[in-house]
Amino acid sequence: MTLTSEQLNKIVKDYIKKESPEFKDVEPTIRDEERSIPQEVERKLGLVHPKEIPAKLKVFTFKKIVTAEDGAKISIVGKVTVDAKTGKILKSTGN
Repeated sequence: MTLTSEQLNKIVKDYIKKESPEFKDVEPTIRDEERSIPQEVERKLGLVHPKEIPAKLKVFTFKKIVTAEDGAKISIVGKVTVDAKTGKILKSTGN
């Protein structure tokens, strides 16, 4: 069962509130991605996957600009990559 965009958004926002509270009030931009390894490449590399590789992902990007003590503007970016089917958070990065 694939989760809806609203369900995925709630999962990511709950994660962000817990892990990166500075982004809790920021609306993310959402990008769809598809990833796969062609069977020919798997065969050449001798890869065997015991579990399914997520094919459809959603990348949530949170951007915020803050002002440093000296008045300089600093861009803060956080990204959360989620399996679109299960809602599992695969990767989270930020500065």
